[in-house]
Amino acid sequence: MQRALEAGQPTLAFFHSLNCIPCKEMTAIVNEVYPEFAASVTLVDVDVYDQRNARLLQTAHIRTIPTLIFFDRAGQGQVHMGVLEAGQLRQTLTTLGGGH
Repeated sequence: MQRALEAGQPTLAFFHSLNCIPCKEMTAIVNEVYPEFAASVTLVDVDVYDQRNARLLQTAHIRTIPTLIFFDRAGQGQVHMGVLEAGQLRQTLTTLGGGH
């Protein structure tokens, strides 16, 4: 994630687990919508129960899952906790990637 932010790339950090019901729902939505934006927005997929991600979770102050953080080119983050509908995710990624 740090490399993408340092390069000024719009980034979606998706914090979730592999087994919570809302996380599974959000994963399906991300898998449906994100491919449209793969060329303009970097996706950082973070399993909160993977110990390799412990430092990132602490740095991002993650307390609820699923959590999505949308970082613009300047590295400013907008946080959304819970499930985000496909249309809302698409609109946010369009704005983030420099679209409409």
